[in-house]
Amino acid sequence: MKFELVDRQGYIPDLVYGEAGQELSCFVPDDYKWEQIAYLNGEGDVLIDGHTWRFFFAQEGIGVKLIDGIVTLKEAQTFLSAVKIKIWGEQNQQVQMFIAGTTPK
Repeated sequence: MKFELVDRQGYIPDLVYGEAGQELSCFVPDDYKWEQIAYLNGEGDVLIDGHTWRFFFAQEGIGVKLIDGIVTLKEAQTFLSAVKIKIWGEQNQQVQMFIAGTTPK
C-alpha cells in the first residue's frame, strides 16, 4: 500500500538526515523503535514492528509505502499522521494524506 503526504502549497521542509546508518531518522517519528535496512540518495527502507516501510520523494510530496507486513487502515493512519508531524510539525494544517496507486493510461 502506497501513501503520499502532500502540502497543498508544495512545501517540503528541509530534511535533516541522521548519521550514517540512521539517515532516515528525519522521516521516522521519535516514539517508534526502528531499524534502517536500506538507504540511497535520501530515500530508503526502515523496519518498524516487523513491518518494512519505504520513504521516498513523490511528484508532489513525500511517499510512504508499506513494503512488507499487514496493518489496519487505522494503524496506517496513525503512523502517517506521526510522520506528517515529524516532517511538517504540529501546526501545519495544509498537509493531506492520500492513498496512491497507478493511474491507468
